[in-house]
Amino acid sequence: MQRSVVLAPRRPSLIPAAKATASLAVPLVLLASFGRLDWSMYAAFGAFCAVFGRFDAYAPRFWQQLSAGAVQIAAMLLGTYFSMIDSPFLVRALVLAFIGFGANYVSHAARWMPPGPIFAVFAGGACLSIPASIQSFTGVLLAGGGTMAFSVLLMLGLSMRKANLLHTLGTGRIWLPSKRGTAESIRMGSGVLLAGIAAYLVGDGHWYWASLGAIAAVTGADTYARVARGLQRCVGTCVGVALTALVFAFDSPVWVILAVALASQFTIELVILRNYAVGMVFMTVTALLMVHMVSPEPASSLLIDRISMTVLGAGVGAVQSIVISLFMAHRRRS
Repeated sequence: MQRSVVLAPRRPSLIPAAKATASLAVPLVLLASFGRLDWSMYAAFGAFCAVFGRFDAYAPRFWQQLSAGAVQIAAMLLGTYFSMIDSPFLVRALVLAFIGFGANYVSHAARWMPPGPIFAVFAGGACLSIPASIQSFTGVLLAGGGTMAFSVLLMLGLSMRKANLLHTLGTGRIWLPSKRGTAESIRMGSGVLLAGIAAYLVGDGHWYWASLGAIAAVTGADTYARVARGLQRCVGTCVGVALTALVFAFDSPVWVILAVALASQFTIELVILRNYAVGMVFMTVTALLMVHMVSPEPASSLLIDRISMTVLGAGVGAVQSIVISLFMAHRRRS
């Protein structure tokens, strides 16, 4: 319990938060102006690359954001394809597990900060779960890929004030795969798969939200840290759902929803490294508002499903972490 409430030391986050928010704000305003908010989800997923490497020098930050952005686009393309061909659930669950494994493997080898496959699984799961057509690929490439490119170019443009562009592009590349990274990625992929299957058996349409909850509970240095992180995600999600319900209660116009989503995105970057639960409050708000803008289902259904699937997924991930820990302890004693 103590690990769930501890705060990390304060670090300068105002400028990184402003950069990450600008990477999302400009594309969203453009999409709203052209009446294409149905692509807003793709833009949001493409903008996630801006959060990587915030405290690194420009060179490693560039390569982190580029690799993270490429993984995001690949996850969206995979999800969109298997949605378009109306693949059965088990195939979709396996695809999402593959995304979880692959994104975590790249994260470990490229030394992403923050580490892990959470953004890629979110992107892939969302695209797997909404109806898609051949035109959806245009949205992924234009809105998602365009936002990713804008985020990376914005960072490069800012780097010109302090660094030589050729130097930025020519250094900082890291690729150090390891057996530990492979084992960790298998744990991530299996957690995504097990939680997704559990959610499907319960009969929920947002099964991939359970997979996101599972990732939290299989991430951490040890079993206690993983279970604490799962608990943090559950608590933060519940509070975030309550705040989102206030936005929905006033039947807010689209510009208000966009403003709240961007304010939440800014706040995420300020607090997520200090306490995961507090960051999850605002991450939940942003995620639900983005899904709401492209989903035809009632807002109340989104809110209820977000809580139930997160708790289910975190529970599955926590059980997996405990079982693996007991098995490893038994092997060491043997």
